[in-house]
Amino acid sequence: MKSLLPSASGAPKDSPSTLGPKTVLVVDDREDDIELLRRMFKRSRILNPLQKVHTVEETICYLKGQGIYADRKTFPFPTLILIDLHLSDGSGFDVLRWIQKHPSVAPVAVVVLSGSNVNAFRQAYELGAHSFLVKPLKFEEFKNMVDHVRGIKLIPVPGGRLLGIDNS
Repeated sequence: MKSLLPSASGAPKDSPSTLGPKTVLVVDDREDDIELLRRMFKRSRILNPLQKVHTVEETICYLKGQGIYADRKTFPFPTLILIDLHLSDGSGFDVLRWIQKHPSVAPVAVVVLSGSNVNAFRQAYELGAHSFLVKPLKFEEFKNMVDHVRGIKLIPVPGGRLLGIDNS
């Protein structure tokens, strides 16, 4: 699965002394939904690179750095996962359960993308999701989520914004 957006020119490089662009992993089996998300990021000038996977199995392999995802230069560990609940080989709940059992490979934040099913919200939070966003995603909702999820923040940079880790 290839990157949807290249690193922004002028964005800080990853190094111990700089923030660098953090990867966002999108877990969705619908290419049109992934494309809408990519467009929202571009329109909103969010410069983080996006990676995509389509299944529960691919998500777990990505997080573990196994198989084609072993090359962390090509497939950096994500700071944020945006996960759809409906996947071809299971559900986003399966990924949340797996992350709960493997905290050493948990990203800073996991956000569930779905409709407005209150029971799904409740179950996702019980399984460790940090937030919920309703499709189709709008920048204002994304920014509000970032403002309220511990551990991540949007940082203004030349040419846009970067999602980064909030160490405060």
